Amino acid sequence: MSWKRTDLKCKHAQGPPSSPVLYKNLLILHYEGTDVRFIIALDKSTGKTVWKNDRPEEPYQPLAPIGRKAYITPLILNVEGHDEMISNGSAVCIAYNPNDGKEIWRVVAGAESTIAMPVSKNGIVYWYTGFYGSGDGNKYTDILAINPKGKGDITATNVLWKKSEELTRNQSLKPVIKDGLIYTVNTNNQMMCIDAATGKEVWVERVNSHYDASPLYINWNIFFFNVKGEVLVLKAGRKYEVVARSQMDSGIWSTPAVLRNSVILRTQKYLYRIGI
Repeated sequence: MSWKRTDLKCKHAQGPPSSPVLYKNLLILHYEGTDVRFIIALDKSTGKTVWKNDRPEEPYQPLAPIGRKAYITPLILNVEGHDEMISNGSAVCIAYNPNDGKEIWRVVAGAESTIAMPVSKNGIVYWYTGFYGSGDGNKYTDILAINPKGKGDITATNVLWKKSEELTRNQSLKPVIKDGLIYTVNTNNQMMCIDAATGKEVWVERVNSHYDASPLYINWNIFFFNVKGEVLVLKAGRKYEVVARSQMDSGIWSTPAVLRNSVILRTQKYLYRIGI
């Protein structure tokens, strides 16, 4: 059976990059626009609305319309035996019950826009907030670690740690977490390893290009892909150790996919499948 919906609209500005999410019999869609912001779940077989929930207005009121826009794909996480859909908008991160769309908890943090989806490890949720402006004209974003076991507004009670990062562009990549360590790159081209329990830096290294693609963990190594087409492979661990460097034909912006014993990688020019 096929169906079509043309009544779901918002002003996406730069585009609607949030990926649809399939959950049980539901197709869940994020409409994070400059005018309206809502999440809707459709019956995947018929296209009929099962539930719809608008983002709360209060956190967004101080923001310019473009700053209210978000680009995220949510995370489905089981918390104490029930599923939560964790969705970080530009000014607030909210956990919804994916079955009925009801809010479970929220953390009010961040300001203009947010891009990377949340990640989770060992029951803790991590995400980049929307970016803040500072008095000197620079912008920064926070990495937050949250205990998701709570109800209502848990901003003051469940934030385990917060780490601020200066940025020159939106933070679009999501970190990778392995063995208690977070690997990421900020937009000032600082590659870093962060202790997931405390938020403290384990090591920081300056790199020579910008990274938009998210890093990957593959076979005990961390793979980074930059916009100049370089693939940097690091040994996972508390020491910065380069395993290999490879130069592709052109820049890499999208996060590669792992398929069994190979990586599907897209550059500006070609689509590759590379054995690992």
